[in-house]
Amino acid sequence: MDAHVARRALPVSAEECDERFACLTGERLLLAVSGGPDSVAMMGLVADWARRRQEQPPAVAVVDHGLREASKDEASSVIETAADLGLDAAVLRWTGAKPATGMQAAARAARYRLLADHAATLRATTLLTAHTLDDQAETVLMRLSRGSGLTGLSGMARLGRTCGLSHVRPLLDMAKDRLVATCLHHGWRFSTDPSNQDPRFARARWRAVMPLLERNGLDTGRLAVFARRMAEADAALRLLAEDALQDCRLDTTDCLWRLDAGRLFARPVAIQIRVLEDLVSAADDTSNDQSTPELRLQRVEACAGAFRAAHAERTALRRSLGRQILTLTAGAILSARPEASRRRGASTLLSDSALARGRQRTT
Repeated sequence: MDAHVARRALPVSAEECDERFACLTGERLLLAVSGGPDSVAMMGLVADWARRRQEQPPAVAVVDHGLREASKDEASSVIETAADLGLDAAVLRWTGAKPATGMQAAARAARYRLLADHAATLRATTLLTAHTLDDQAETVLMRLSRGSGLTGLSGMARLGRTCGLSHVRPLLDMAKDRLVATCLHHGWRFSTDPSNQDPRFARARWRAVMPLLERNGLDTGRLAVFARRMAEADAALRLLAEDALQDCRLDTTDCLWRLDAGRLFARPVAIQIRVLEDLVSAADDTSNDQSTPELRLQRVEACAGAFRAAHAERTALRRSLGRQILTLTAGAILSARPEASRRRGASTLLSDSALARGRQRTT
């Protein structure tokens, strides 16, 4: 970011922090600080807020992925800045073999795993990360390009959970240039990660496109509003799906779940898909399926469409989805069992008698 632009932006004030950080009162905080201006500004602002409000000082952790030569120096800089602010800080290192592909996703997963483990040792209750309005806009664009549904297009949530830990993004509605301006105003040292501009990475490519989108009216603020509206629609759909599930659910004795398919497929398509997605996800939380949320949604959409068509034709169908075998009978009962070792993704039209024989083989 151009430093001249940042200097024209207003630094974040103490009054803004009092309102923004009020939800953190009484919590034991762990700040994830990378050394960039966003997280350094968050560290300084939270430290000042805690001191003024007589809160327990937050702990700081910086994850050194060991992927760049400069990472050790950047981690040391964070430790020094934290010490200047009167905060305890630790460096968490990602060790072991690194993947040949999907490096950013693997590094992100390792980062949160290390942070969650460190939080447990500190008895920290809340993890803070410095995602900004700019990060939210880029996330929405990336997910839109991959074909995400409502949940993905909702972007990142300000309040949520990660690795079983309460996760707060207190700066999610704040522009990055204000955080750079805050660091410059206070003299807080920060570093710049060159990978943020590396066109090999999708986020960097979208970041380069943002000025053109802004000139055509699609700026970070409008993308954030879009994400908020998607989140509101997603919440409404979730409630409708919960109501539908209660209406369609049948007693289960020898399977994971059983539904009245007639009632389910009388609902709008979006509700059908969400009900199936929720049922499969709830039973598949411990799976090692590493497919993206977008790919999983496509699979649920295809599965729902196949069952909807089979139900309309009063035809039985069996299909694999999310480590479950879903079975629709010609009598309009849709049920699921755990999937045994088999080729995934295949579907077969079956008669009721064949389905009965299949049930006998799996019990």
